[in-house]
Amino acid sequence: MKIRAILFDLDGTLIDQFLAIHKAFSKTLVKMGFPPPSFNEVKRAVGGASDTTMAKLIGTERAEEAVSILRPIFEKEMFEGLVLLPYVKDGLKLLTQSGIQSAVLTNKYGPHARAVCDYLGISKFLRFTIGANDTKWKKPNPELTRLALDRIGYGSQETIYVGDSPYDFNTAQNADLDCHLVATGTHSLNELSILQPQSVHSDFESLVRHLLNKSE
Repeated sequence: MKIRAILFDLDGTLIDQFLAIHKAFSKTLVKMGFPPPSFNEVKRAVGGASDTTMAKLIGTERAEEAVSILRPIFEKEMFEGLVLLPYVKDGLKLLTQSGIQSAVLTNKYGPHARAVCDYLGISKFLRFTIGANDTKWKKPNPELTRLALDRIGYGSQETIYVGDSPYDFNTAQNADLDCHLVATGTHSLNELSILQPQSVHSDFESLVRHLLNKSE
């Protein structure tokens, strides 16, 4: 069936914000008396919401406390080093021109996710951006994905999910969506290929070309 809509992950799929993420997490953990995590430790821990990432870094006991400290720190750092990944703006524009609806479904804190999309000038290509704390659910809960499907107006047979991690693959699987992955974030091409999604791409341009060919 022709692709009518795409739900995108955000970090590592459309944007690179890992510099600010690492800096904010490091400041938070040092403030709490923990050693600063390495860049790679933080990058490999992201994918879930902030509390999930914190739990991976310091355990569950103080994760909630850490998130409350993190958010105001992150708001001061969030645009430092922030960039769109290559070809994302052009790709989203082409998808829009082809009649495909796009939206973001992320576990990044919702207000931060929308601020980032506005700052980078891609909100005009998105029907909406849903993030953590916008609902009572988080990825990979299928209830969250069903909410997004209802909002975008297409069912699971006409909508795909695009991300950069096994977490995104699970999100798609749980909602019976085809999944396409890009190796531009937290996992390599080989790591993503093992999951056997519908397609795996080294960059966003390859993904868009593939999807537009499928939609013809």
